[in-house]
Formats: sequence, C-alpha cells, structure tokens
Amino acid sequence: MNRSIAEKEYEVNYYEIDYEERLLITSLVNYFGDIATKHSQDLGGGLSYSKKNGVAWVLYKWDIDIEQYPRYGQKVRVRTNACSFRKFYGYRTFEVLDQEDNVIAKANSIWLLIDINKRKILRITKDMYKIFGLTENDNKPLPIKNVKLPEKFTIEKSFNVRYSDIDTNRHVNNVKYIDWIVETIPLDIILKYTIKHINITYEKEALYGEKIKIFTELKKQDGNYVSLHKIIDDNGKELSVIEAIWHSNEI
Repeated sequence: MNRSIAEKEYEVNYYEIDYEERLLITSLVNYFGDIATKHSQDLGGGLSYSKKNGVAWVLYKWDIDIEQYPRYGQKVRVRTNACSFRKFYGYRTFEVLDQEDNVIAKANSIWLLIDINKRKILRITKDMYKIFGLTENDNKPLPIKNVKLPEKFTIEKSFNVRYSDIDTNRHVNNVKYIDWIVETIPLDIILKYTIKHINITYEKEALYGEKIKIFTELKKQDGNYVSLHKIIDDNGKELSVIEAIWHSNEI
C-alpha cells in the first residue's frame, strides 16, 4: 500500500453549490481539506495525534486549477498525494476526477508543521516521515509562484473574524480567505465569470475577534478578469496575498 496516497468519493450537495448549480470554489477547497485530514487520520497522524503531540499542519500556499466545476448531484473522486518533505515544508497534490476518470481540477499545496503552543514552525519530524511512508530522499519541492501585487488598490473592505471562521487549530480556516476576497468582487462579475485559477500565500494567521481588511484590484485580461488581493490585520500586518483568474461563463 502506498501510504502517501488517499482517495475519497464526494457527492455534490445542495448547500455546496452556486446559483447555477455548480460546486462553489470554497466547497471544492473544503473537499481538499477534508481528504487531507482524513488521510492523516487514517494513518494515525490526525487530530488526536496532533493534540497529543502539540503539533499541527497549517497551509502555506495553494495553487489550484479548475477545468470544470462538478454540478449538483454529481459524484467525484478526490485523490491526494503527500508526495514529499523538505526541511520545514510538506508538499501535497490533489486531483478531482469525474465519473469518467477525467481530471476536472487539480492543486499543488505547501504545508508547514507548527508547534501549537509556541505557534512556531517545526522541522518535519521523523514521525511524519514514518506516518506517510516517506524518506529523506522524497524531497522534491512543488514550485508555486509568488503573487505579485499592484502598487495601488481600488477596492477595500473590512471584516470581523467570527467564531464560525475558526478551525481546530484555533485560527481562521484557510477557506474563509477565499470567501472574503469573493465578497470584494462586484456582483456582475461574480454572476458572469468563474474562478478557474487561484494562487494563495498565507503569511500570518488570523484569530478570533480581529478586524481584517482586504484590498482588491481588478484588471481585464484577454476577455477575462484577474483579481489581486492583499489581506491585513488591524495592526497592518500582511495575512495573505491572493491572485484569482476569472473566466467568462460564455466561453
């Protein structure tokens, strides 16, 4: 058995779709988070292990491409591979397959192992190599480009971090950042365009009760839109930078 690979079937539920009955991008990323957590849990390195050992995996970067969003009632299989470790970084890939085995979405991700109590990054432990069946030779990184932000932003919104935004690591769940940036996009673009690519870097965790601010810049490009986002906390510290590419629904 290849311990580094896991797969799970999902059926698209009504509460996971948009007005056109397509899976929301936030629901898709929740699938990724779910299968990654289940993978760790099944191998003995899940939530109870994390609590006992005072460690947790947190996301550092996402690079997600969506060829096609599944629709309401459709079944898909999500496959993940914890493919390599390198010093402080864990690399994990994802694929979404439809019922004809077509890959309709894929993602690369970079994770960091942290000390929950000290909130500090840890070097990947020997335990983690053993749990996922990897060796120190499994060290190939997944390249994810850095988001280049504009000098000025034309859209600005603020949000308060709610209790419902918090995950098991006691900070804002990574999917909430996608929710936040979508709220800064004009409705006519949301209704006519769909995110087909998203690149996210998480620089600093956001906590319950904080007030965060999002700066957004939109630019038209080859009939589509590119949105660039900077998220900061109430002290002005950068929490995340995000680039999303929106394709027209008519294409």
